[in-house]
Amino acid sequence: MQKRKKKKPAFRKPAFWLIILLVIGALTAGWWLWYGTYATSHRLNFILISVNGEPQKIVSGEAVSLHPNDKVKILKISTNIPLNLDVRLTAKGFDVGALQYEETRLSALLPGQEIFDHYRFRIRLMYRNEDLAYMEWNIRPYAEDWLDRADRIIDKDNRLSILECAVRLMPKDSRIKHRLLDEYKSQKLWKQVAGMLEDMAAKEPDREILIELLDAYTAMQSKDRIISVLKRIVKLDPNDPEARYRLAEVLEAEGNLKAAITEYEVVLKQFGKRDTDAESGIQIAELCKHLAYLCTEIGYFKKAIHFYLKAVSLDRKDANVYYNLSYLYEKTNQKEKSELYLDKALRLKSGDVESRLKLAHGLMAKGDLKKAEKYLEEVLHKKPKSLEALLLMAQLMEKQGKKKGLRKIYEKILLVEPENETVIYNLGGLLYETGDLKGSLHYFKRYLKSHPKDAAVHAIIFDIYKKGKKTEEAFREARTLAELRPKEIEPYRYMFDYLNDQGDNKKIIAVMEKGLKANPEQTELREYLVVAYLKTGKEEPAIGQMAEILKRRPKDIDLLLNLARLREKHGRFEGALDAYKRIIEISPDHEEAEEAYLRLRLEGVRGEGAR
Repeated sequence: MQKRKKKKPAFRKPAFWLIILLVIGALTAGWWLWYGTYATSHRLNFILISVNGEPQKIVSGEAVSLHPNDKVKILKISTNIPLNLDVRLTAKGFDVGALQYEETRLSALLPGQEIFDHYRFRIRLMYRNEDLAYMEWNIRPYAEDWLDRADRIIDKDNRLSILECAVRLMPKDSRIKHRLLDEYKSQKLWKQVAGMLEDMAAKEPDREILIELLDAYTAMQSKDRIISVLKRIVKLDPNDPEARYRLAEVLEAEGNLKAAITEYEVVLKQFGKRDTDAESGIQIAELCKHLAYLCTEIGYFKKAIHFYLKAVSLDRKDANVYYNLSYLYEKTNQKEKSELYLDKALRLKSGDVESRLKLAHGLMAKGDLKKAEKYLEEVLHKKPKSLEALLLMAQLMEKQGKKKGLRKIYEKILLVEPENETVIYNLGGLLYETGDLKGSLHYFKRYLKSHPKDAAVHAIIFDIYKKGKKTEEAFREARTLAELRPKEIEPYRYMFDYLNDQGDNKKIIAVMEKGLKANPEQTELREYLVVAYLKTGKEEPAIGQMAEILKRRPKDIDLLLNLARLREKHGRFEGALDAYKRIIEISPDHEEAEEAYLRLRLEGVRGEGAR
């Protein structure tokens, strides 16, 4: 009998140990899951993201700056929670979870995909309902993006709006500020320029900024602010003669002669014994003369003499100085000195045309027109074609109101300088004022050859044609004026009257529709259109214009009545009923409106607004 083999013990079989290892692994994994889920505090180690292919690690509480065009993907979320079970990322208004699946351009996830807003998203890491960590994602464009966008915008208003928005969002970026400042300057928005420069000057007083601010206030013609800025420049650099000289000029222009004299005197002291300041180009002798003139104006005669004598020591060939010294010595009762300096002046001026012209200038400035005229006549006797003398004589005649003499002078100037546009214009204006419309028309037409778009001249010619009853020519000028000054109503009135007389209602419609685009608030143009529409049978557009007029004149009963009739005629009964009702509200005793309103109501019409 064969012996049976003994079975191996189970612990010696490989399958046994494999099962044991699997059981131990399962128990270990279970314990690990249990411990990581329930028996320890949860935390975020880091989040690893890819920004345009570059990895970037973020820890809790960190703020990250990103660009809207960045391509981002969340590569890894490292926590102490096993397998990151029940872990998720959330953000209000931003689908941050989408970045866990694929690389995405951030602009695609922004609200409205608007890349030029500034966004701040709080990215929260949640475990179940527990906040584990947070981080700030600041998504915003670069300054270069704003500048590039502004440079690509053609419309100046939109460009300005973009730059203002950029400054609001990036107030510390000097490049955008300076770009906005340049834009304000290019559009001549000097008030805004001044506001920005004032803010800059308040933070850091700087001469260059103050110079720019001075230019802005000069463009605004704000003399008080000009003076204020000049004083700040002088305070910043007391040894700046150019700024102080400018301050003195502005004070003088404002009539504050005493303050101006004080500033001029400081400038003079700064120059010392020099004849000319090379840097500013100020002539010391001329400054002394001007100081003497101002002192004379306010009655400081002794001081004026002092400055004139200083001027003589620097310039002995100016006859006006001797003349003024003669005058001042006479005012201070020093007759001998007065005669002495008058003799010097006459000796210098004997046969000297230029001196006579200078003296005429001075006399005109002082208001001594008779003496100035005498010297100018002497100059013109010796040099009848002296353009400077003729121009001065024209100024003098104008100040004296000698229109006949002024006309002769203008004509002489044109013989010397036929293309002098200023004289051609002035002569046209002079003849217009004196009633010589034909002569005025001649010169103004001549002027228009080189200035075809001068609206003021076209307006005068328009008036001349009207006064001369040249209707066709006046109509042409009215049409030109409507092009040059589309907001002026008078040309449209004339064109309406002219075209209405011609019975050309189609052209009236074309002209007035164009005028209405430039003057949408002008009811007068709408009234012209209503007349033309009705005459051409275009009652529907007439109804529309009448409704627009009533928005501005809601109590115009006649217009309401006509509108109601037209609406009823075109079967727009509800609108007609409402119009009749408005008439009754304004004028309760209006019989036609009452009858029409009652009739329409009996016919079952209910008012629901104009239709």
